[in-house]
Amino acid sequence: MQKKKAFIFDTNFIIQNPKLDEVIEKLKDKYVIYVSQVSIDERIAQQCRNLKEKFDEIDNCANKYSDYVEMTFKRSYEREADALRIAIQEKYAFFFEDKIIPFQKNRKIFETIIDRANKKEPPFSREKEASDKGFKDCLLWLSLLEYFKDNGEEEIVFLTDDKKAFKNHTDFLVKEFERKTGKTIIFYPNSYYKEMVKPSNTTQQQDNKKAIIKIEEFRDEIESVIDALRGVEVETFWGNSQWLRTFTTHIPFDTTYIKNFFIELQSDISTHLFEKSIPATKVLDFDGRLFDCTAEIPLKHLEKALELYQRVLNECPQYTEQFFEAATKILNRNFVEASEEDVLPF
Repeated sequence: MQKKKAFIFDTNFIIQNPKLDEVIEKLKDKYVIYVSQVSIDERIAQQCRNLKEKFDEIDNCANKYSDYVEMTFKRSYEREADALRIAIQEKYAFFFEDKIIPFQKNRKIFETIIDRANKKEPPFSREKEASDKGFKDCLLWLSLLEYFKDNGEEEIVFLTDDKKAFKNHTDFLVKEFERKTGKTIIFYPNSYYKEMVKPSNTTQQQDNKKAIIKIEEFRDEIESVIDALRGVEVETFWGNSQWLRTFTTHIPFDTTYIKNFFIELQSDISTHLFEKSIPATKVLDFDGRLFDCTAEIPLKHLEKALELYQRVLNECPQYTEQFFEAATKILNRNFVEASEEDVLPF
């Protein structure tokens, strides 16, 4: 019988998959599911902040209309927040039992985090101008190192969408994990969860038939939606229509590159949420291969691309690789070979 792997996730996974009891049920046959106390505390803090906003809203309303009505709280925020903390902790304890990974609360752990921040060791960013943001990420990482050093499974699957803390530093973190625990950790984006819970072969065959029909519906949409990222149609001063590229690349894309683009797309859109358009390099350039052209990519086009990607994941996840392949071919239409004038003499 194949040994189970450990399955653990970052806090952002909980936000995307709040029904953790369903996650446990779907994965329990193949994985031992853990949750970190760091993530639990972060969720408690988020819920307490939401509660505080409600109390503040009521308090502001009471002050605003104090000449007309007298309002008093039946319960205090502090009392309700304490009850909320206990309830959330008990709920996690009920579902995860002894699979809650603790963290140390002492001077030594604090000094370790400060030292890593000063040295810019991941999960802190290694960029020269980066801030020291990442205290909770570092605390989570150190708790994993400490726990799996003497406990748990030999192989750990860690899901996270945190690019700055984890995904940009996987090489460093994987080596450190193996060195300090003697075990293996693999990083995946949160979307990999859908791959983990794929249906059985029999069900898969039935779904494949439905998916083939769905793919036919998708083909034209993939062509139009992805092609809209390559360029935009504008009206000239004389009223004529003109198509302008949003970027060129001297290095063709591959499917892995485009897969990463779609994985990061939701985060990139959130970063530029109130802008109408953004340069292509802000979302499509990971290694300096892109050059921005005159036109920018309209944000609504990126939102349509994200919606299309999410529909493929939800409606026919077994064909995601084909989707990436199709998107790669379309975006590579903006590939332009470097001319002799572009080649540097060194």
